[in-house]
Amino acid sequence: MKNEQIKQNIQWGQAGTSPLHVNGRDHVMGRSQFIDDIPKPGNLLYVTVMVSPAACGRIKKLDIQKAGEMPGVAAVLTAEDIPGENQIGGIIKDEVCLAQGHVQFAGEPVAVIAADSRQEAEAAMKQIILEVEEETPVLTVREAIRREQYVGPVRKIERGDVEEVFDNCPCYLEGVIRNEGQEHFYLETQSALAVPEDNGGITLYSSSQNPNEIQKMVSGVLGMPQNMVTVDIKRLGGGFGGKESQATSWACLAALAAYQTGRPALVRLTRDEDMLSTGKRHAFESDYRVGFDKEGKILAYSVELNSNCGAVADVSTSVLERAMLHAENSYNIDNIRIIGRPCKTNLHPATAFRGFGGPQGIFAIESVIERIAFTLGLDPYDVRMKNMYRKGDIAPYGQEIHHGEDIGRIFEKLRADSRWDERREEIAVFNQSSRYVKKGIGITPVKFGISFTAAHLNQGSALIHVYTDGSVSVTHGAIEMGQEVNTKIAQIAATTLGVPITSIRIESNNTKRVANTSATAASSGCDLNGHAVENAALKILGRLKELVQKLYLVEEVVFENGFVYPVHEGETEYENPLITFKELVQKAYFERIDLCDHGYYATPGIYFDREKGEGHPFLYYVFGAAVAEVTVDLLTGRTTLDSAHILHDCASSINPMVDIGQIQGAFIQGVGWVTTEELVYQEKGRLISGSPATYKIPTIGDIPEEFHIELMEGCMNELGIKRSKAIGEPPFIYGEAVFFAITHALSSLGAYPEELSIPATPEKIWKEIKKNRKQ
Repeated sequence: MKNEQIKQNIQWGQAGTSPLHVNGRDHVMGRSQFIDDIPKPGNLLYVTVMVSPAACGRIKKLDIQKAGEMPGVAAVLTAEDIPGENQIGGIIKDEVCLAQGHVQFAGEPVAVIAADSRQEAEAAMKQIILEVEEETPVLTVREAIRREQYVGPVRKIERGDVEEVFDNCPCYLEGVIRNEGQEHFYLETQSALAVPEDNGGITLYSSSQNPNEIQKMVSGVLGMPQNMVTVDIKRLGGGFGGKESQATSWACLAALAAYQTGRPALVRLTRDEDMLSTGKRHAFESDYRVGFDKEGKILAYSVELNSNCGAVADVSTSVLERAMLHAENSYNIDNIRIIGRPCKTNLHPATAFRGFGGPQGIFAIESVIERIAFTLGLDPYDVRMKNMYRKGDIAPYGQEIHHGEDIGRIFEKLRADSRWDERREEIAVFNQSSRYVKKGIGITPVKFGISFTAAHLNQGSALIHVYTDGSVSVTHGAIEMGQEVNTKIAQIAATTLGVPITSIRIESNNTKRVANTSATAASSGCDLNGHAVENAALKILGRLKELVQKLYLVEEVVFENGFVYPVHEGETEYENPLITFKELVQKAYFERIDLCDHGYYATPGIYFDREKGEGHPFLYYVFGAAVAEVTVDLLTGRTTLDSAHILHDCASSINPMVDIGQIQGAFIQGVGWVTTEELVYQEKGRLISGSPATYKIPTIGDIPEEFHIELMEGCMNELGIKRSKAIGEPPFIYGEAVFFAITHALSSLGAYPEELSIPATPEKIWKEIKKNRKQ
């Protein structure tokens, strides 16, 4: 009977089960519609964008006359043609829509060409005369710090007295830890279709994670109220944070072309155009000092997180803030100082990327742990456990680590499951006898805070319509971009209303149906909007329950599997339903009972004082850990990922298979960041690894043959939707275990590879090998 109930729950899509993805069939059959799949409106214009070839300089000449006379060209637009404000900065107002007077990075939009075909637009672009008097660009954080050139304030979080401990500690290390950026490489490049309305408004179909920001920025650029701009988003072909703020520019340019010509306008970047102009993950150079005892206990830790933010602020101050809030990762450090510097350079603006600064802050402390372990000759696992958070411990910014004991439980279980001790011994034996190939094993724990650190963003909304045939329409504020938030939201709605998931239709995100939404980011899309959907459903359900009680004179009922059942003395009579859901909503309609409602949710208790570096910035924490084993070829520097074991805390997962898929994808994306994905710039700041031919993301061949993922049992979360925990960003950090496996392999040569940085490409690894042999 229990197995039959489980099968039925899966069939009906109850929370906690793994029904078919609501988008899966259309994806497989090629029916899923993305921006470029939308049927082309008549009289469509194709928009191309001229960008700056220089990283920094004064615009001496911009002549568009000949381009405007080319065949098929409807308009050539510059900053002078913007009717509203030439400003698209979100947090800090320092980013223009089109360059005016100066250029700040190679790839910055300068002019827009709208023509009857892309070929005609490209031909016209060649006729534009652009002359830039180049200036010396600032490209490194060290030069930006020397000039005191930042996109926002320098911040600090501090507890205890690190300097006093440094003066008296038995052991001390200092150094620099570096990571480079990362390209998002979403499948669907930046795209936007703008369609003029007959009332003078604009409807935008944008590949964006942030419809509210698109609406606000387009209204500002066009000089019209927000209610004249409608943004409609069905799904994205990937985002990973790269479409949280970076989609805004292209949507505004499409809207500008449509506004000035009165014709629909499409912007769709090629892969090379996208990679050249759009923001990447932030590169960090982190200076650290650490004092510790001979057992590996950290007594004091000071880290200066220096972030390369690029030419404008974008979301860099928030990214740096999250890096600071994760700088201690899973470790309780009594004396700690964290300084964050958002360095302004002349690279394309760095932006949101899965993890949003968390991976960079965590990489610094995990690197320090590894160096402590090597210095003392200890197992890195033991050093981590020595410093691990325990129940009741407090983070440096003053928040209690709720259920902090779970990270220790996860770590202990993973040690046994991955055969950590046995494999370290086996690797030591192997490395002693192997001359040209070395193996290594690495481990990384994760403690990741869930919530936007900007308190006002922690809100979600939804709109539910129940129709008289029992079918349900749900609009919510999250964006579907491959993470299957629509499947989870459908399960939440189905579970709450007690109907099959096949009765639920998830609509596109539309600013006329759900307004003032937050970006789908910070791993909070399902939490915020799932709560809003649940709240809307509960309000409708409350009215339906009152009707059932009136019709059948019962005190309590439950809605399940499309039926309404009576409850007597705490027991539900599943054998004798009172009425079907469909029949009930029909009766409700004739009783003039509202079958629609708006739901809203605001995360409680979120606050953070940036001046003091204190507060309660997160609703809860996600925990987990990963072990990875690699083989390094000493002749070529090439790394092979042999195995990975991951143990992750989802609490009561809404959809276990979706969550496991997210862990798989995040981990492999993290592996790409730490091993192969290298951004290379020429000396004047132009990206030269700006195509699939020169930038290497992981492929199916990089997936380890031995790949184990398990959702940790026994973890609780009273605060998440349906007692679940967020999944999107935390698993990305597991990729760092691969980096530490590489350093373990190289350490067998006799010295710790302190200068090895992310990504640990074959070239970098080979240089470390060569240097070690010289020593």
